[in-house]
Amino acid sequence: MPPILNSILASALLLLLTNSAARAADDVPSLDAWSMVIGLVGGLALFLYGMDHLAGALKTLAGARLRRVLSGMTRNRIWAAVSGAVITGLVQSSSVTTVLVVGFVSAGLMPFAQSIAVIMGANVGSTLTAQIIAFRVDAIAPLVIAIGFAMTMLADRKRFTLIGKAVLGMGMLFFGMGMMSDAMEPLRTYGPFIDVMGQMRNPFLAMLVAAAFTALVQSSAATMGIVIVLAGQGLVPLDSGIALIFGANIGTCVTALLVTIGKNRDAFRTALGHVLFNVVGVLIWLPFIDHLVTLVEFITTGRTAETVDIAREIANAHTIFNVANVILMIGFVPLIARLIEKLVPAEIDTEPRLSPEPKYVIHELTIAPAAALSLLRNEVMHMGDVVIDVVRRGRENLRNPTRPKLKKLGELDDGVDSLQDAIALFAAKLPRAELLPGDVNRMQNELAVSNHLEAVGDLISEEMVKLVGEWLDIRHMPSDENRQKMAELYEIAEDCLKQAMTAFSAEDLEAANRVLNRKADFTTKLDTTLRKVSDEIGPRDLDIRRYRIEVAMVERINRLYERARRIAHATIAIKNQQEPAPTEQNAASTIADAM
Repeated sequence: MPPILNSILASALLLLLTNSAARAADDVPSLDAWSMVIGLVGGLALFLYGMDHLAGALKTLAGARLRRVLSGMTRNRIWAAVSGAVITGLVQSSSVTTVLVVGFVSAGLMPFAQSIAVIMGANVGSTLTAQIIAFRVDAIAPLVIAIGFAMTMLADRKRFTLIGKAVLGMGMLFFGMGMMSDAMEPLRTYGPFIDVMGQMRNPFLAMLVAAAFTALVQSSAATMGIVIVLAGQGLVPLDSGIALIFGANIGTCVTALLVTIGKNRDAFRTALGHVLFNVVGVLIWLPFIDHLVTLVEFITTGRTAETVDIAREIANAHTIFNVANVILMIGFVPLIARLIEKLVPAEIDTEPRLSPEPKYVIHELTIAPAAALSLLRNEVMHMGDVVIDVVRRGRENLRNPTRPKLKKLGELDDGVDSLQDAIALFAAKLPRAELLPGDVNRMQNELAVSNHLEAVGDLISEEMVKLVGEWLDIRHMPSDENRQKMAELYEIAEDCLKQAMTAFSAEDLEAANRVLNRKADFTTKLDTTLRKVSDEIGPRDLDIRRYRIEVAMVERINRLYERARRIAHATIAIKNQQEPAPTEQNAASTIADAM
């Protein structure tokens, strides 16, 4: 992570300069600065790598549970706050939750006002990370690492392997904390550093330093880890530690602001809501730091003069601060939303209702694969809406074709293809190692549905447009009765496609089976239409050409129905957690492709 490395290098340079200046001015004994920097860099790297391991395993283990929590975000503001806390607890990162929320608002999946409550809850969920860090079980960290490693190596089921990965990550987290603590121990008696930390008694300076560091490394957990290490060495008193975590809460807002670059105004409003909530929360508590210190000291159990655990007290202060802010401000969410809407007026939406532009696949959200699967599903449903509109236009052209309508229909193919490309690219970016087998099967079946929809788009916008264009070229259209028969067959296939996408959207097995059960009726109608077409073959070359076009048109309609059946099969496979449905033999294989 370059920002973290830059900050470590800057800290190392500052430490070396401070050490040199102290030796020149006051003849203060020198520190072994390089050893300290190596210990700090290595410890922080292990800490963050362990946190990443822990978060990755928890995200994968959460799987469907995370999607269920996400789906409940829009119920009411209380549930939204609870959802934000649960998601952050699962993924061990309020920044990830914030990125998810900004993405959901940008995609139109969540009302802006509701996102503020989710972010409030995310701040509460982040306190779990601080509580875990505050345990400081450095002594048994190697044992935890050994247990986690053994589980990842010996487990024969992915779920147990993931549990082992989480345990391993927690062990590395604590081991990294121990390394940082050992590296900083000489600073306990180092005068210049003690003087610098003494200035942290100024809460504004402490907040500024913590906010800048958190913004630089884009990880409030890293800031919390260092603060707790310093507190464990007795270098940071409780009041300064509280001011530092206030600053970390403000600095973490930078991640949300960066994610909004290139997004719509609702996404920027969400990030602004995050900033407003955190800044106002700090301003509320800033005059009462001394009171918060007293409260924390009172509620921290087992506290005596000999057993003061400032690291635990800082973690408790972090929890009280965030929980109290949510309780104080959750009732004002509508007012906060209206204020932000006035500060950032809505943009005029001139986008067509069924634009083939991607709406939901936001690549920043691949950091949480379970949540990204929900977006992938929504994008496939959006593609279904676009393709169903293409099919509707195809039916209108079949009944009453004109050159301008055919041209416009043909132009829609590129949009469907680009939408399919966006879905495929998004799926390719999802780390499959972080998905459970059931989630991988779901993704593969959803990709299969998008492939079928893309094939339908090509079928209508390319092949059927070409066939209807040939009718117009030869100026020898089918009889009204034949065209009516083909239109009726087309309507059945179109209706089945709509039912298949409805089944996919709701994961409705009954609806999917209704599509499959229409096979006999559709085949009967298909045979009737083909017989009628054959009955009208004329002796002229022009009649034969028209006949070939009509047979080809019926074959395309049959393929439209078959694609609807495959979508229904994919829906059943998703519901039953099966492998992608096998490719079916085209039911029209007995019909010669006249083209």
